[in-house]
Amino acid sequence: MSISKLFVKVFNEDIFEHLDQENYNSDLEDDLEGANCSTVPDPRTPKLDELSVTKQMTIVRNWLDDKFQQIQTDSNEEIRKLYMETESRIGPELAIFDVDYTTTVRVSTDRLALRSQGSFNTVRANCCVYGGRWMYEIQLHTKGVMQMGWAAGTCGFNENSGVGDTKFSYGYDGSKQQVWHISTRKYGEKWQIGDIIGVTIDIDREIIEYYRNGRSMGVAFDKIQRGPGITFFPAISLGYTQGVQANFGNRPFVYPVAGFQPLMARPILKLRRANLIMDYLINLAGIFSHYNAQSRTSQKTGEIRVSTKKTVYCIFATLLIERFTNEIFDPYIIEDVLLKRITNMTALPAEKENPHSVLMGLLSLFWNFMEADEVKFVLRKLVNALLAIYTHTVQGMDYEKHRQALSVLHCICLHEQTRKYLLEGKLFKKHCLAFFLYVHPLEFYIMEEILPDYMAWTEGIDGPKDKYLNAVEKVRKITEALYAAQKDLLKTLMINTDGNGESPSSRKLFLNKMRRYVIDLSMEQRPFHAFFFMQSSIQHPLDPPVALAFVCILVDQVRSLFKDELPTHLMEVNADYFVDGTFDYMHFDRVGGVLSHLRKVHRGDIDSYLGTERTQQIYDEDRNSVRVNEVDTTLYLLGENINNVAVIGHTQGTNNSTFTHFLNPRIAQNTDTAPGSLSSEASVCELLDICVLFYYSAGHKYIVKIAGVRDEIATLNEVLKETKYYREDIERKLMALEQHANVCMNDNHHHIMSELRSKFSQRQNVFATRSISLARKQVWLRAVALNSQRRSLLIWLMERIVRTLTSASSMGPLFAFVPEVYINTLPILLDTVMDFSHHDMRAQFEVADAECAVNAAAEFLGLHSADSRIVLASCKDSLLQALGTLTCHKPGVRALERSSKRSQAALVRALLRPYENRAWGQSNWLLLRFWLGEGYAFKDSRQPSVWQGGSQPLQQGLCRSRSKNESHTGLLHNVAPANPSKHFQRLIGSKMFEDEPFATTFLNSVLSQLNWAFSEFILLLQEIQNTAQRQENTLFEPKQLKICSMCFELTVSLMRCLEMIITVVPDVVTDESRPNSDLLLNRICQLISQVLSRVTVPPGCFQFVVDMCSADLNAVTHFPIISAALGILLALLRTELDNDVTPQKVTRISRAFLTDPSFQFATLEFALGEIRTPLLEQKEIPRGNFDPSSRPHIDPLTNDVRLPQLNNSKRIRADPPIIKFALSDYPTHVSHEEIEDVRHLIESLRIKQTLLSDITLPSEDSLCPICCAKPITAVFTPCKHQSCSDCIMQHMMNSKVCFYCKTTIQTIETLDGTLIYSNDESVNTVTETA
Repeated sequence: MSISKLFVKVFNEDIFEHLDQENYNSDLEDDLEGANCSTVPDPRTPKLDELSVTKQMTIVRNWLDDKFQQIQTDSNEEIRKLYMETESRIGPELAIFDVDYTTTVRVSTDRLALRSQGSFNTVRANCCVYGGRWMYEIQLHTKGVMQMGWAAGTCGFNENSGVGDTKFSYGYDGSKQQVWHISTRKYGEKWQIGDIIGVTIDIDREIIEYYRNGRSMGVAFDKIQRGPGITFFPAISLGYTQGVQANFGNRPFVYPVAGFQPLMARPILKLRRANLIMDYLINLAGIFSHYNAQSRTSQKTGEIRVSTKKTVYCIFATLLIERFTNEIFDPYIIEDVLLKRITNMTALPAEKENPHSVLMGLLSLFWNFMEADEVKFVLRKLVNALLAIYTHTVQGMDYEKHRQALSVLHCICLHEQTRKYLLEGKLFKKHCLAFFLYVHPLEFYIMEEILPDYMAWTEGIDGPKDKYLNAVEKVRKITEALYAAQKDLLKTLMINTDGNGESPSSRKLFLNKMRRYVIDLSMEQRPFHAFFFMQSSIQHPLDPPVALAFVCILVDQVRSLFKDELPTHLMEVNADYFVDGTFDYMHFDRVGGVLSHLRKVHRGDIDSYLGTERTQQIYDEDRNSVRVNEVDTTLYLLGENINNVAVIGHTQGTNNSTFTHFLNPRIAQNTDTAPGSLSSEASVCELLDICVLFYYSAGHKYIVKIAGVRDEIATLNEVLKETKYYREDIERKLMALEQHANVCMNDNHHHIMSELRSKFSQRQNVFATRSISLARKQVWLRAVALNSQRRSLLIWLMERIVRTLTSASSMGPLFAFVPEVYINTLPILLDTVMDFSHHDMRAQFEVADAECAVNAAAEFLGLHSADSRIVLASCKDSLLQALGTLTCHKPGVRALERSSKRSQAALVRALLRPYENRAWGQSNWLLLRFWLGEGYAFKDSRQPSVWQGGSQPLQQGLCRSRSKNESHTGLLHNVAPANPSKHFQRLIGSKMFEDEPFATTFLNSVLSQLNWAFSEFILLLQEIQNTAQRQENTLFEPKQLKICSMCFELTVSLMRCLEMIITVVPDVVTDESRPNSDLLLNRICQLISQVLSRVTVPPGCFQFVVDMCSADLNAVTHFPIISAALGILLALLRTELDNDVTPQKVTRISRAFLTDPSFQFATLEFALGEIRTPLLEQKEIPRGNFDPSSRPHIDPLTNDVRLPQLNNSKRIRADPPIIKFALSDYPTHVSHEEIEDVRHLIESLRIKQTLLSDITLPSEDSLCPICCAKPITAVFTPCKHQSCSDCIMQHMMNSKVCFYCKTTIQTIETLDGTLIYSNDESVNTVTETA
């Protein structure tokens, strides 16, 4: 058989037609030497058809060898010239970074990619130059502080000294736009992630020059020092977490500079050989693809034949691959030859239509004729090359190179075996797939072209809003095609029909790897996260913008899968998967606690829900699990294993277990994915579950930063408006001055006036320039990063989470198996939907597109606000955080009001639980959200500034302080406009009125916490005052000041809570028939009197701290606490003030307040800024425990003291306050009517005090030994100890034992024998006492 025609199809030549017979015979003689006579060839010239295939293949092999030899001969001259040009280079042929294991730098396996783990690490290459013109390229993975350039071998570097900080080193830092050579100066452009920086040196001309994305930034250094012994190494210094990818000529330069040589010689010979072989392989791949197509047809018809031609082609493939493997493992060859050929031969639509394309044949040829590890190496390098192209800074507005790189990757992934390997071994390492699914922002200069300065719009700089929005739409359309290509790629990666009995489907691989990837990302938020990251496959966190893009496209994909594959299925995660262990959540707990504990407690519930057989399978798996308490994690953390992890990314030891293994009570599962395919329902539910995990772990972080841009723009808008007002005001005054003094003004005066105008204009331009820059940045945020489509996706995700939780709640006690992330994600998503995803401050509270999602969330949160099945503290806190987000927005409050009666009742009861053993500070804050806007001088949660006085608050948007990791910092730090709810006020009032024991218990806990918070606050103030008076220039601990401020905020919030309760349900203290009303009334009056006496007059520690004007105590001012105290008093006396125009009697409430030992009229007059009533000195104030010098005034018959009203009281003299207070100074927070209410209150109390002609006080001997203020009225049995009835009844709410002897109290009787408490009764009986 002749292979001539087959040879021509592959090699495009016919060597057999022109075969030299003599050479042929000699070749045969050589081949057959040593054979017996029977094998000696016939001297006659044989015909080609008579030659065996083996002999013909020998001819082909020899011909290939000749081809390669000819290539080498033709290349010798060019190679010689190349080596002559590189004579001034010293070092190995392979140029890489010279990194050892002692530095805190992570380095890739090829030693070309770096990421710093230290403060400032410097790394050199392993080769240097001393003459000629050289260059290398650096692709930026980050955009922070880095200094790159050239350094002599004699330079010494450390954490404080990098490239450019020594005599013989020269560096450029694009983050600061500076060049460094001992000193520094301005140079170049600001670099961005993905930029390629070309670093050139011309030693002969003594010049160093830098290029950014192929554009020269000018000569950076001239007259560099050179001479004997001076050689220059490529060197770079990296700040913390900064990363780069270097190219010393290891790959083709992206932007080569004419006349400059790479540090690695171009592999000329390899390139020519590889190009030749690729031509042949592509021809052969086309032939194989044709045979595969025919084979597919034959399989359908049942005819399968083995062809001799196929065998010949296989031999050709073996010959070619044998030579191909000698060349292909060079990254330069992969990128310059293989990638170029694949790019030129592929078109995505054609590849999709033709499953037997040339590319598919080429990849199959590689897998069939190369070793698996060899193919994997080639594919990894190929994907790396595509990723480098894709992550490069966008040049132009069409994203052409990015679409092309994505299209080539997609075409490669159409090959089943290649796709499965990339999913398993490449795409989920080092965030590879995440970067492919991220749309990189346009270059700054391109954004300037799209949005010139005159088209920029914010409310502060004005501008054409329609043109600005048109620019946003233009950018969105530019990126639309790229996003569609990304989603198409993701769809291919999730094919679920390619699984069989030997290998898993692509979707199964994707989900398995994606879950592990997300779990690794989530370790950053867990304890020991630094240790986790050293052990996980992720060497550095995922950039927040990339994470958001990744999670959004995943949500988009899962939504599409639900519509396409499960059109009738509920779009939620099946809660059964939470119970049966289908999904592995690793270190995440469940809402009811630890999984192993839940399975022990709920064994019966699981058995009845899943069935006996399935339950037994679950518990059989648990029997093989590793017990956590059997593993000494301390030894693991402190032992040798942690030292086995090298900071440059290689494991030196053999133990590669992660710490997750020891926290997880289950055996570390095999990372190999089981063969077969997943059901559509299970796979789509798992993908949705992964989306929830991903958003919670990393996806939400960038959204907070996006909202920060909006908030900064809003602040600049107000500054610009204020600047414009003052500028116009000054200009009017200057104009009037010029007109008035025109006669006496000379040229110098005119120059001064002109300069003043210029200064105002410059000030305005500074803020306007910043606003324009932010507006341009927000174009990208509006169009791509968080556009309307991504907002709709996040709304959809929140709906699915709430629906899943609602369905899981119907499972009864098995609801405890829900993973914690489902509840912990709720407040984050609510914040996103209701606040952060809006780019305009005025549109911040518009949630019409998310009304259904918000309503569903409100219903769930109300019902589960105090769900006993939710045990985990983080989940309880997340429920409160989510409720806080709802109450910060008017639509959220309305959603709560529209929820079911059952949900509202559950929420009210949860909020009114006693303030003990729970996060009562946050519950109290939630109550106040329903009250804010209704209380006295309580219209805005942001209190007026001490310095601004009554200036109108400029910004009424939602503000939230944020911690460094962009997470929530607590509800007490949330500030939002008032959205009072009359509906919930009525519900709270009804609950308190109808359930007297419940109301008493709640108010008692509020008063107890208020007493604690205020006492702690005063103690801290006294400590601060004493310290400041003892020492000059005292520096206080920030923690101490923070605690002080927190105690103050708690005090005010608890007082506002009292104000609300007394206002909405006054009967709890005003109705004498209600048990404990006297006790509650006296406690409230006592606390309010104490608060006012401490913070008003005489000036004490509170005034001292206010006068300090400490930035850490800026919340500690008179206004919030005095206005809250007045609000309580006005609520208590509202009925009297409204009805008694001319009061003729002292009411029960007035008496309780006027007779309190701490009360003075001056404390009320202080609020008006007009103290008219003299202050009594402490020794002259009537007290229960009064001074013995008053004994002459004791009535010997009644043992009572009768003191006449003092007319000539001594005034207390104190240092005048620096910062004075008056309610009238705050017209934006206090109305004129509210100030008049205080005047009316003082007048009414003064009149009622005159009705009390004398104040009758008990003697010291008859005083209660507990409060020292009221007479003894109660006796305890069996111990016979005594106190006033108020003290003992308040004590009995918390304890049932005697004050003194700790004996259990059986009964309590008044002095006349009336029984007021019995331990045998189920309900305490409280009667009115004297």
